[in-house]
Parts: sequence; structure tokens; C-alpha cells
Amino acid sequence: MKEINLPSGATLKITAAPFSDSKALYQAILEELKSTEIPFKEEVATVFKTISFVAFSSRKIEACVDVCLKRCLYNCGKGDLKIDSQTFESKENRVDYIPVYTAVIEENIMPFLSGLFVEFQRFMQKLPSIPQ
Repeated sequence: MKEINLPSGATLKITAAPFSDSKALYQAILEELKSTEIPFKEEVATVFKTISFVAFSSRKIEACVDVCLKRCLYNCGKGDLKIDSQTFESKENRVDYIPVYTAVIEENIMPFLSGLFVEFQRFMQKLPSIPQ
């Protein structure tokens, strides 16, 4: 279980979702990003903005994140509470919404991205040896 301190002073305890839920989130993100032009020649901030807008505006991604959020605990001084539709209703807790959302996405898709990067590097190393 990973624990994160949040801007409001609350803490988030993240338990990785089951494989099928994490994979559904990963696939939803890829599906949403595949039709989005990501300006990699731009500044990192522009790339981050583009990806963030896609992630935070997609109801498909949101639905997958919501499934993953159910495995997390939010402690804002009232003990460890499961995250539900009421967690971020108070103005005090809303400051934590984006960091929570981002942390849950990161925790659940990074294993897929790490594996993808390894396989991409392996593939790229083979390219020079492919006969033309």
C-alpha cells in the first residue's frame, strides 16, 4: 500500500486495483490518446497540458479511475474513509481531487507503461539488424 500526503493535509492510501481494472484504465487512456495529437516537439508543459485535458475530460477514463478509487482510503482527520461520490463534496477536500486522481492513475498504469517501454527499446534495438 502506497501512502501520499495531500495538499489539504489529508493522506491517501492507494492499493493497486486488480489486473483487470488496471488494464481497463490503461486501455481507456490509450484509446482516448490515440486520436489526440501530442506535440512532443513542444515544451514539456504543453505536452502535460494536452494529456491532462484528455485524461480529465474523458468520462471513460473517469469511470475506470472511479473503479480504482474504491480500493483507496482517504484520511482527512476522520479516520480512513473509502472514497465515494461524497469524498470531494466539501471545498476543503476538493484541493485533493486532482492529486488523488493523478496518483491513482499513476499507481495503476505505470507497470504497463514500464513494460511497454522495455519492449519498445528491445524492438528498436532489432531494427538495424532487419534486412532491407
